[in-house]
Amino acid sequence: MRNISIIWDFDGTLIPDDSTTKTVEVVQRDVGSEQPFWDMVHAIHGQNKPAEWEHILAMDAPTWMYALSRIAEEQSIPLNAEFFKEFVVPNLNLYDGVIDFLNNIKSIENQNDFKKLDLKIHHFIVSAGLRDLIKQVFPEGLITWTFGCCYTVVVEGADARPRSVPVYCVDETYKTRSLFEIAKGVFASPHVSVNKRMEAQSLWSPFSNMIYIGDGPTDVPSLSLVRDKGGIGIAVYDPKMDEKRKKKRFEDMRLDKRTDLITAADFSLGSELHQYIVNRCNQIRQRYEASVITDS
Repeated sequence: MRNISIIWDFDGTLIPDDSTTKTVEVVQRDVGSEQPFWDMVHAIHGQNKPAEWEHILAMDAPTWMYALSRIAEEQSIPLNAEFFKEFVVPNLNLYDGVIDFLNNIKSIENQNDFKKLDLKIHHFIVSAGLRDLIKQVFPEGLITWTFGCCYTVVVEGADARPRSVPVYCVDETYKTRSLFEIAKGVFASPHVSVNKRMEAQSLWSPFSNMIYIGDGPTDVPSLSLVRDKGGIGIAVYDPKMDEKRKKKRFEDMRLDKRTDLITAADFSLGSELHQYIVNRCNQIRQRYEASVITDS
């Protein structure tokens, strides 16, 4: 059981925009609104009041999911995979080269040195965005598993409007939980409990085989967890971001040593990001080769 897990945030990491905002724009396209959607969500969540605790953007998930579902119901829009694929995905733009980049990294497992060890490479997405939307963006089979917020669409009669019920919300805490689910293979084996203690050799993908890539503060807990347990953490930024904003965004990360690399979200083959991930995959392979020689 030898698996390398490359774990991607989505918004700001694989796309320069916010996919949930794009969804809101599509749903509200024919609806006048006196108050911008996110201002409304933040007001409901109490962001405009004196802070009693640190406000974390992903904590807004239950509120925005509820608000979006109400607007969608008024428009008789089901927030499901079919709607996302037809109406929202055409409005999303991945960074240039993302699909080829991910395919190229995955193809490393076909090299003889990897095949001899039966060492597989998997891409995961861990996002506070909408899972059923994100899944429509990628070719089937490229992403092993996607973690994200989910709706279930309920229709209670032939003439009833579809209601999209929020059933799964993702915040920073769940992002870190998802890493344990990957480590233990919970996503592939539902009978395995994420809270069950497992010996290191029984893990589906040990943390030392993980590479986590995110774009900012909301990814800090996951970046820190992966690095503390022997994996690699990478922070990426929009190549168009100006130097002043970039410095402000990543200064604390750099000073607190939350990442191993801060680099542009450049998905061209041969970029710093590409070389860093390829080299890490080879380092993991070499570790397994050394253990085979030692055991023999």
